[in-house]
Amino acid sequence: MAGNSSSDNDGFGEVPKKRGERTRYTANLFCFLFGIYSFYLIATTVQLEKMEERSFCNGTLTAGEEELCLVREYNHVFSLPVLFCSAIISKIVMCLFVLAEEYKHKQSRHNNSNRQLLKNCFQVFLTMNFLVGFCILLCSLYWIRSKDVYLFTNHWSLNWPNIITSVGVTVITNYAFGFKVLSVVELSEIHESTNINVAQGLAWSYFTGYLKIILKDLKGTIEKNRDDDPNGISWKAELNQGNLQCMFYAIVPLNCEIPSKLGGCPIKHKGITFEGKLPTLYVDRAGVKGRPYVNSVYKIDNGKGVSKLAICEYVTIIDTLFQMPLCTDIDPQKREEQCRLLVRTLRDLIKEDIDCRNKCVIVTLSGKEDPLLRDVLLDNIQNVGVQLD
Repeated sequence: MAGNSSSDNDGFGEVPKKRGERTRYTANLFCFLFGIYSFYLIATTVQLEKMEERSFCNGTLTAGEEELCLVREYNHVFSLPVLFCSAIISKIVMCLFVLAEEYKHKQSRHNNSNRQLLKNCFQVFLTMNFLVGFCILLCSLYWIRSKDVYLFTNHWSLNWPNIITSVGVTVITNYAFGFKVLSVVELSEIHESTNINVAQGLAWSYFTGYLKIILKDLKGTIEKNRDDDPNGISWKAELNQGNLQCMFYAIVPLNCEIPSKLGGCPIKHKGITFEGKLPTLYVDRAGVKGRPYVNSVYKIDNGKGVSKLAICEYVTIIDTLFQMPLCTDIDPQKREEQCRLLVRTLRDLIKEDIDCRNKCVIVTLSGKEDPLLRDVLLDNIQNVGVQLD
């Protein structure tokens, strides 16, 4: 892949990278620190219990005072599993809310299966993380029960109001205060991790339906003899002389506005002229016998004596992103985000495919008059040439 001539990708902006595991690492760090705090509480409680036992043996405490001390000592430790129980019950209640709606769609969305319906609604309780955490919670409750603390006998009923209150607060804050609504970042992360973005779908379509076909034997297509070429250009000779690279340049403007002709605009396409077409590639596809694929070769001239031939064209699917804001709620900012994501996805797909690797460069630019497309193309051609040497 070629580099870019400027820090902002010629006005295109920075292409977003895949989200990493920093959020999970931060959550794990929080869990680790919270675990240390929990062990600290337990250790402190055990130490206090021993001190109270010694005081009680010395006769300094009455039986009633001893009971109150035990309740006080274990209050912080026992509050932890109570809170975890409240959180689990809260999640069960909210899953029941979802079940109430999804039951109407049991046939259309869940194959009319009660088992599938329950699995989809309560999926969070079927994960390994929950099972491990629930086992730890049970062990904690058993440990506290084994200490014969009065909270589990005479005072256990006092915790139910706390549990019910915690569940109510959780449900109210999630629905009344809108805490259940995912942030833009969380939604974006879900879309990207599950490949359901518009940009990713378009990128996969363009890659599998076009790039993989023309790039698989691009060199063979260039070296084919073409007797019907009116200009009598031998692309094989141009390739051997180094005037033409065995490289396909796919142009992506950030504003997603693409013209019908490359070289037709006297300002944006200054210095770009059509030189000819590569031999037609015929492929049987989707029931079409001998579907033709034709690529054009352009001369890129900077007006200072430097010129190169290049196989280039605009990425046609970008026009879909350009048209969508006209009939949907996608605003220009979201369109630019989708455009950058499309570029990243295309680059990843090209890099990972052995038939397309090192045969295609995604050329990014702002789509405005500055910088000129010819300068951006020449920069990419030069960078590719340096990498190939």
